[in-house]
Amino acid sequence: MVSTDQFRQEIKSQLQSATARGGRSLIVDSSELYRTVSKLRVFDPWMVFCCNAMRAEMAETDHLIFDDEKDTLLTVNYKLPRMDPRAKSG
Repeated sequence: MVSTDQFRQEIKSQLQSATARGGRSLIVDSSELYRTVSKLRVFDPWMVFCCNAMRAEMAETDHLIFDDEKDTLLTVNYKLPRMDPRAKSG
């Protein structure tokens, strides 16, 4: 079984890679993330860990994507670059 922390680490890694390539956003689909981290087909009872990780990594500028034609539990558009939550604006 894969933990929420493992999913969060993968999301952070993908965000860093997308930022390094100069991307302005990164779209993450829960089913694709699940398969990437677990190397298994999607197993619904364990998807909660994946979706929790995706929501935990969301910032105010990110948003959910709803697509009735795609059978997925959660898709998030993460905006780049990410702001360091410890950074203070001033």
